This record gives sequence, structure tokens and C-alpha cells, in this order.
Amino acid sequence: MPNRGKHAKARAAAAEAREDIMSSVALSTISAGAVNAMAAVGAAVIKLHKKTMDKKPEWFWHLFTKCEAKAARIADQAAHAPRSNGDATFIEVYARTLPDLVKKALSAHERALSRG
Repeated sequence: MPNRGKHAKARAAAAEAREDIMSSVALSTISAGAVNAMAAVGAAVIKLHKKTMDKKPEWFWHLFTKCEAKAARIADQAAHAPRSNGDATFIEVYARTLPDLVKKALSAHERALSRG
């Protein structure tokens, strides 16, 4: 029985290290205002790409999650810069980065489909 706990911890650590999801530690450090702003930006991006989401929902959510995590990492780095305003910088960078990342990922996917 003790091995199950050990393996569960290893799996949890591996999941935390993945780049395509936001870690629970990272989420816990974000303020409620920033989380609300992230939700609003995410909803707007999803609304912009509703046709794509409706065609391939599982694939779209996978892509969106990866982009969301990357945007959050970029925003977090900017928020910890020496002359940043913390949450305000986080929200600004996240709002600017997420739509671009999703657009670039969708464009790359479309190019790959047209070539192959």
C-alpha cells in the first residue's frame, strides 16, 4: 500500500511540471481579480473561434489550454519584473498574449492541414 501513495505523488509532480497546464501552485498565487480577468479574456478568445471549437471541441480545448498556460507563464514573468505593477501587469500581458497565441496556433494548424 505505501507504494501507491509514492506513485500518486510522482504522478502529481509530473502533472505539475507539464507546460500545457497551469499548476495548482501557480493558480493559488494569482489574485481573484486576475483570475476574473483571465476568465473574461478566455471567454472572448473562445467566442472569436467558436466555429473551430464547434468543429473539433476536444482538439480546440487542448490547444486553448496550452495557449492559456503559456500566456499565464509569460504574464507571470512580466508581473515579477522590477518595474511592473503586479496584477495590473499580469492582466495586461495576459490579455495581449492569449489571443495572439491562439491565433498563431490555429494558423499553424491550418497550414499543416493544407500541406499534408
